[in-house]
Amino acid sequence: MPLNGHHRHYFTIQQRETLQRQLKARAAQLREEVDEDARADLNAEPEAAELALDVAELRAVEAALARVHDPDFGLCAVCEAEIPYARLSANPAATRCLACQAQHERAAAAAPRT
Repeated sequence: MPLNGHHRHYFTIQQRETLQRQLKARAAQLREEVDEDARADLNAEPEAAELALDVAELRAVEAALARVHDPDFGLCAVCEAEIPYARLSANPAATRCLACQAQHERAAAAAPRT
């Protein structure tokens, strides 16, 4: 069924369960890191920055876990193109295809820092 000119991709149950296991393992690892970061000296800028990054990644992983069995899982949030299984296997929380992710990163790099 076309969606913005793209065909909706359905992953197999085995693929979704593999991604779900990866996401659960990463979430557990991040929870441990967040706990460790929270016990560290948060007056030290590197630890505070690391905690913020870990919390942001944990939120992304938990969001991916919540939608891993949704029909739209694996579609780019920007252009709705299929995100290849190989990309999701490397980063199961990915929400953008490679082209949109590259564009996002270029825009972020070009944005003025405040």
